[in-house]
Amino acid sequence: MKKTFSAVMIIIGTVIGSGFASGKEIAVYFSRFGSASYFFIALTFFLFFGLIYSFFSFGERALDKLASSKLFSVICIIISLIFTASMFAGTINVLPENIFVRIAFGAALIGVCCYVARRGIPFLSKLNNFLIPLTLVSMLVVLLSNFSLPKAGLAGQNAFAGLFFTLLYSVLNFSMSSIVIAKSGIGMSKKEKVWASLISSLTLCSFLLLTNFVLLSHPESMQEAMPLVFIASGVCGHLIRFVVFSGCITTLFSLVFTTSESLKKLGCKGWGIYLIAIFFPCICSLFGFGTIVSFLYPFASVLGIFLLLILFFLPSRAADSS
Repeated sequence: MKKTFSAVMIIIGTVIGSGFASGKEIAVYFSRFGSASYFFIALTFFLFFGLIYSFFSFGERALDKLASSKLFSVICIIISLIFTASMFAGTINVLPENIFVRIAFGAALIGVCCYVARRGIPFLSKLNNFLIPLTLVSMLVVLLSNFSLPKAGLAGQNAFAGLFFTLLYSVLNFSMSSIVIAKSGIGMSKKEKVWASLISSLTLCSFLLLTNFVLLSHPESMQEAMPLVFIASGVCGHLIRFVVFSGCITTLFSLVFTTSESLKKLGCKGWGIYLIAIFFPCICSLFGFGTIVSFLYPFASVLGIFLLLILFFLPSRAADSS
């Protein structure tokens, strides 16, 4: 039971980053398709479950493939850096608009990221076991406080495109976390893997559905960089900022760990790892959270599809030829 709980917390912690927690990802990948978005979220549940269970089941084989190919490591690094820049940007967005506070916090965050690069999974497990339950409860309060039936006229963009975006969204959230999930599943029984996959998928898609309801009932918020932050006010305003902050750092730390592992496979050591995995995306975060999510996430998703197919779903011979 302890292994299942820790695995679920790690999975949710890698997915519930600033894009998910702020509602921006849901607006871009689901809500803009109007009423059809409910069907796409239901489909996402099955995609999530299948992907998570596959990572548990074929994780060790995939890690061996990753270790044997520099190309895969480079792709992992590119995708991870895009997400890491987004997490840095999202974290800074919810801080007070005081330059000294932001500089001090940024320096502290970089220091913790360096620690994560050294300690890895054990530290992530302890952090997520503490933060994720608080984050989920806070987000639930915010969503229920702002819940109302969607406004009439839910016609959205081309619903057929929504199928493609649903696939992209699933890959987007697991292309990088697949490595962390695969490592967390080592030593788990088949029953534990099924339960961890089911609970994680059900929890994440329940929050997807609730967030989608809230966004469709406040369509003016979907153009904002952080829709839920825009909607929430009063106590809920403070809670959603905590949710975004917590989601950012838990996902950020998982990404830093993933990037550092890939860099080690390429022979990078010491300060080279910190420079590429932490300092570079921190600078790139200056482009802004909304810009990164809207334009770079779809690109990262396409790369992620290629990576997941090779690592988890194609025979080892396909990897050897690279």
